[in-house]
Amino acid sequence: MSSKYDQYVHNPPHLRLSMKKDNTVFFDGLMIGHDLLGYDFQFGHQFVTKPFKGDNPCHSHPFQEFMAWYGGNPNDPDDFQAEIGFCFGEEMEELIFTRPTIISIPAGVHHHPFEIKRVDSPIIQIEIMIGNKDHMPKPSLDKDKGFTTSSMINREIL
Repeated sequence: MSSKYDQYVHNPPHLRLSMKKDNTVFFDGLMIGHDLLGYDFQFGHQFVTKPFKGDNPCHSHPFQEFMAWYGGNPNDPDDFQAEIGFCFGEEMEELIFTRPTIISIPAGVHHHPFEIKRVDSPIIQIEIMIGNKDHMPKPSLDKDKGFTTSSMINREIL
């Protein structure tokens, strides 16, 4: 069926991202971005059912990013049975979250890595990046200079 509003409706691809080093999956969900929307914007959504630790180095970028975690129980999104560690700053200060949380990461703020330390019941993770087209993360620490996502991450559209 065709509608004059079809241009506003999208079926984003199921995307799986894993680390090349050990094949650890850190994103397995739906993602949509500039290629489908035509906007300098990216949105990712996934259900998290087990712990994982991303190997992204501490980095910054010239755009706003939001990350959110909340409970996967449709009757009670506050039912959050997980623990998340998220690092901020070049000193990589880790903050621990054990309840639904939304993080706002302004342009230029150093952040990562993050770790889903415990998942007793599925949670939902959302990531929104505004203005990320053609901008690669800029590693913050000397040990990570030369990092590129393509050198470390497998990208598989399912």
